[in-house]
Formats: sequence, structure tokens, C-alpha cells
Amino acid sequence: MGDGIMKPLGQWLAPPHPTFRTRESESLPFEFIQRILSSQSDAMIVNMGSAWVRLHEQVFNLDLFMESEVDIQGDLLALPFEDSSIDAIVCTGVLEHVSDAYLAAAELHRVMVPGGQAYIELPWMQGIHASPHDFQRWTPEGYKKLFEGFEIEYVRVATGPASALAWMFQETLALLFSFRNETLYKIGLRVFGWLAVPISWFDFFLEKHPNAKSIASGFALLLRKPV
Repeated sequence: MGDGIMKPLGQWLAPPHPTFRTRESESLPFEFIQRILSSQSDAMIVNMGSAWVRLHEQVFNLDLFMESEVDIQGDLLALPFEDSSIDAIVCTGVLEHVSDAYLAAAELHRVMVPGGQAYIELPWMQGIHASPHDFQRWTPEGYKKLFEGFEIEYVRVATGPASALAWMFQETLALLFSFRNETLYKIGLRVFGWLAVPISWFDFFLEKHPNAKSIASGFALLLRKPV
């Protein structure tokens, strides 16, 4: 009984995620899936690194760890699929946690059918968020290098500059007012996390700014494997 009460209390006390996404950017992966299925109703679509998130009933979930919604346990560095066997891939907020992102990108390329598409989200200006590790970030030049075996059909700002600022605001002030005390730091993350939320809302205006990519929190990419 005590554990049942403490768990939701702990979730309520957890610092809010200091990012904001417009309805348009949040809908991108779902629109991608619907577009694939509308053109090929039996398409093989895999959400790589899904954790417990089910994007669509016709999308298979793959993750390194078995969760309640995981269909296939597998490693992005050695995907358990035949060459050219997957029509479409979704991979959001995952590649920064992979020790060799170039090998993972090569594996995605290997398993996709020629002409297949992938919807990818990558971080740029974000704090460390280990799950269980956190290895890298990508500039616009960086993601072009990472996916040089693909055709990049579009790149959009998924989370904008204000979200990047809000994240830094939360972490910086929590550090400053912790006076090197771990307990005060954790309290600060909660207090300044809530104060950071309104800052992130400015992304409603900044997400489509022509210069937003220079300091965006994260990117959304649509890739195609060349035929």
C-alpha cells in the first residue's frame, strides 16, 4: 500500500521535462506511419528502440530491453532482420544512446528495402540523459555525415531553441543553488524545472524560424534508402 502511494507521489515530484513540441512536430512520426500504411497496407514497419511506447497497432516494437510493449528484443548494432526486409523505420531519441551510431545507421540501411523510408529524431542542444548511456549529439553537418548512405528528404526542427534554453536554465540554476549538495540539486531540478516550462513555450514561435537549426534542441529527419 505504501509503495502504491509513493510511486505516483514520486512521479508527481519528478522534474518536468523542459521541452515543448508543437502539435505539428509531435504529429510527425504518426503522419509518417499513416502515409506508409496508406500506400502499402501490409508494410513492415519497425519502431527501433521503442521502449514501452506503441505508436500504432501495425508497427512492430524493437528494443534492447524487454518492456511491456516490446515485440522483438534486439540490438541496433546487430539487428535481427534479413537484408532488405523492412519497408519503413521509426527511430526517435535512440541513436544518442548507442555506442556506435555509424554502425547503427549502417544496420538501418542494411535491413531497409530499396526505396524504403525512415523517420529519425536526433538531439542537438540537449543535456545528458543516459538510458542507460548517452554518447553523442549531432549538428546539421554531423547528421549528414551519419546518414550519407541515405537520401535526406527533409530535416525539420523537432524541438526548438527555447526548449534548449529551458533545459540549460533548469540544469544551470539547479547546479548554482545546490552549493554542491546532491539533495539541494535534486530539489533544484524540480523547482527550476517548473520555472523553465514557460520558457520552452516560446518554441511555438521559434520552431520554424529559418535560423532555428543553429541551436535547436533536436531534429526530425525523413530518410530514403536509394533504389
